[in-house]
Amino acid sequence: MSNETTLFAHIAPRLTDRIEDVAVEALGHILSNSEAARSALEETVGGGGTQVGSLSKVRTQAIGEDGERPDLTSYDDDDTERILIEAKFWAGLTQNQPNEYLKLLPNDRPAALLFVAPAARLEPLWPELCQRAGKEFQLSVAANNGALRAASISGGKRRLMLTSWAALLECMETRARGSGESVAEADIQQLRGLTDWMDAEAFLPWRPDDLGPEFAKRMLSLITLVDDATNRGVNYGFLSTDRLKKAPRYEGYGRFIRLGGVQAWFGIECAGWARHYNTPLWLLFKHDKHEQLKQAGLTDKMVDFKWRFFFPIELPTAVTYDIVLDSVVDSLKSIAEELDPSGITQPARPEEDYSSS
Repeated sequence: MSNETTLFAHIAPRLTDRIEDVAVEALGHILSNSEAARSALEETVGGGGTQVGSLSKVRTQAIGEDGERPDLTSYDDDDTERILIEAKFWAGLTQNQPNEYLKLLPNDRPAALLFVAPAARLEPLWPELCQRAGKEFQLSVAANNGALRAASISGGKRRLMLTSWAALLECMETRARGSGESVAEADIQQLRGLTDWMDAEAFLPWRPDDLGPEFAKRMLSLITLVDDATNRGVNYGFLSTDRLKKAPRYEGYGRFIRLGGVQAWFGIECAGWARHYNTPLWLLFKHDKHEQLKQAGLTDKMVDFKWRFFFPIELPTAVTYDIVLDSVVDSLKSIAEELDPSGITQPARPEEDYSSS
């Protein structure tokens, strides 16, 4: 489980909703100030068959004659545009992309238009880029390896390329570390944290299997599991729901419970599942419970997310429902005993607010 978030990823989304612009400016800053990062960019486009030589400078959002505005432009020593970078997360392509950007590149020397996007978007985005470019240019595939896609544009030395944020930033970080550029390495790690956060927040394209009945059956079985585990805990006496209600959240289904004298929310928490740990079931505690949780020795495994503590409830796999239910109940009972070794549940108060707002 990874519960670490870079400072950049923590602060940026709270100060602005223009996260893509923040990422572009950060990438431009890194490339402008790090020879190793520029070398990694040269290596990336070189993997797509374009040897642009040494890059000397990078500018952000250089506007073309007809209003085209690629996010970043990289220049060689002759001040010629050699690489245009368009940073994408999950926004759609604009009317100018990619054709008007390709026209900005020199046709008499190696040059590339590089789109950078989340890894999960490469598969659907690349055919769309090629289809659009194919309306005005003749393309031939130059590379389709791992996280890099490339196509050559006939009649010159231009290339259209696509890679992932993770692949590009990993290459940059490796180069910076190898060159002893500690400041650049730290900056790249900060940007990687932000792009990872963006990936976690983004819409993922549906796959055919996702829309089948199996997915719905599993979600329904999880709802049943939450209720069954709660009811069994009440019957065993280590858990109380007195005057507490079922309380679906924005991120999933669940209910308020009290175990070991501490009130919590128990249920399906998709945000924790997506970001932190491979389980859909979580206990959520408010921040004012920190001292009790610390004394019980439970803080090591918890995720501090916004103003709540997330505690994962692991699920066994490839076993029957009864075994899964026993495991969840045992986990809840163990936590209750850590919080209150006497095993006596305490009277409940009206449920506390565990919403994400």
